[in-house]
Amino acid sequence: MATPTHSTDTPDDQEAELFHEGLRLFNSGEWFEAHEVWEDIWHMAGGDRKRFYQGLIQFAVTLVHLQRGNPRGVRSVSRSARGKFDGLPKIYQGIDTVKLLADLEALVRPVLDMPAETFEPGRGRGQVLPFDPDRAPKITLAYDPFAPPPADR
Repeated sequence: MATPTHSTDTPDDQEAELFHEGLRLFNSGEWFEAHEVWEDIWHMAGGDRKRFYQGLIQFAVTLVHLQRGNPRGVRSVSRSARGKFDGLPKIYQGIDTVKLLADLEALVRPVLDMPAETFEPGRGRGQVLPFDPDRAPKITLAYDPFAPPPADR
């Protein structure tokens, strides 16, 4: 049985709240803030869930790197993010991980295909990258992983 963190919330309640808040922020284009919120539950999680949350965090950070014009960050963080979903079911914690990875690939491919000099360390941040924030992917849930199971009838 979970130990309450205060009078009414359990760790599962806190995880659910942070998970949904991160999704809301991510889907609103507040990727840095989403990554911050998801880091809180990443620290609480273990096993596959920890790896999954780290993947979500890195997906959000990839968008931050795109936004800030940092192609080296896009390349390294997106590569790491993809690996966090290896071995997870197609739908995990209500998220279609296959679609999520396809969205990530579609988003970063134009950057990854840029000339090699784009990625030279001296180039730094602030480069103009092929990224339209209005076309950034949204994360939708196939189901709410924190909803109580339906009552047997």
